[in-house]
Amino acid sequence: MADLISVSTLLLIGVLGGVTAGTTFGFIWLTERRTYALAVWAASLWFGAIACAFYIVRPVVPDWTSVLFGNAMLAFAYGLIWLGFQLFEGCRPAVWKAIIGAAAWLPFVAVPFLREEPALHGALAALVMAIYSLAIAWKLLQRRRIEPLPARLPTAVLFAAHGILYALRVPLLVIAPDFGFGAAFDQSPLFIAGVFEALLFTLFLVVAMLTLLAQREARFHRKSADIDALTSLPNRAAFFRTAEALLQGGTERGVLMLFDLDHFRFVNDRFGRDEGDRALKAFAQVLHRGVRPPDIVARVGDEEFALFMPSIRLDVGLSIAEYLCRRTEELRLLTESGEHVPLTTSVGVAAVADVGADIGSLIVAADAALTEAKNVGRNRCRAYRASSTLHDRMVDDWLKAG
Repeated sequence: MADLISVSTLLLIGVLGGVTAGTTFGFIWLTERRTYALAVWAASLWFGAIACAFYIVRPVVPDWTSVLFGNAMLAFAYGLIWLGFQLFEGCRPAVWKAIIGAAAWLPFVAVPFLREEPALHGALAALVMAIYSLAIAWKLLQRRRIEPLPARLPTAVLFAAHGILYALRVPLLVIAPDFGFGAAFDQSPLFIAGVFEALLFTLFLVVAMLTLLAQREARFHRKSADIDALTSLPNRAAFFRTAEALLQGGTERGVLMLFDLDHFRFVNDRFGRDEGDRALKAFAQVLHRGVRPPDIVARVGDEEFALFMPSIRLDVGLSIAEYLCRRTEELRLLTESGEHVPLTTSVGVAAVADVGADIGSLIVAADAALTEAKNVGRNRCRAYRASSTLHDRMVDDWLKAG
């Protein structure tokens, strides 16, 4: 095997690759500083390169020195990779868990007998790397439903396969140590295979890390495009898209509510736009606290909001709308000078059973009911019913518009 592959060349490639990838990650992090995971991964690649450098000098220094420090650096590199993924997932980092793998090499320094047992060195290194790799794979799979990035599963498979390979090396090194370390350094089959696999793993790992970061960034921008910046609720486009999906299948249940804050121009003129924005945020929180998936609430205009509940009837929808009206009226919004900012809302309610499973028709019907709520005094709810005079008036409006 040594005739085909030079271990020293592979290790030199590992040093250069680790330094290059680590430096690249570091520059990316220094430019954006959006996630500390990138900085930690950069450090892990550098420590991996240092480990390869220790292995390179093995023929010219005592075996235990290069193996001991090389494996310690490699264990620390894997600990940092694990720590980076903890940060990537938003978990509270336990730094001691990233260090404990490298700390496991301390007994080999203190006990002379252990220093001269390369098979034990290799078994411990394989065990440490297997544990970190399998832990990362498990975390990636755990978070798939929370953040469904396409690269999660391939990256988890990569770590799981890598971890299993190293886990299998542990009993092999214990049972047949001569297979891995009995030959000369450049002819050790297990070491050569391990170095070659580690290089391939590192290459795919760098690609996987960058892909995960890019996919998260793209997902963030997609979500940002669907979110109203002031209230953090979905915007009009996101509301229509989600409501249309919920209405697929010709369901006969579902209620749409349109909210319009009463005399909101007066609020802006009297108290200023900043207070008006505070009022919008407060009202958005009232609506947000009143919904549960798969309900969707959104800001669809300046002071207009929409709430669609796909699994309720009209009478339930009216009760919820009345409740939200009262909760809005009870808001205690005070200016810095202590002046009360009055806030009420009018609501138009339309049911799928009366209008049909079409979001456009529901919007028109709820808007007609909202207009009636305003005309009869505001701060109240009105429902669109197919048998009401409101329906006849809406039909007349359609005919006139046509």
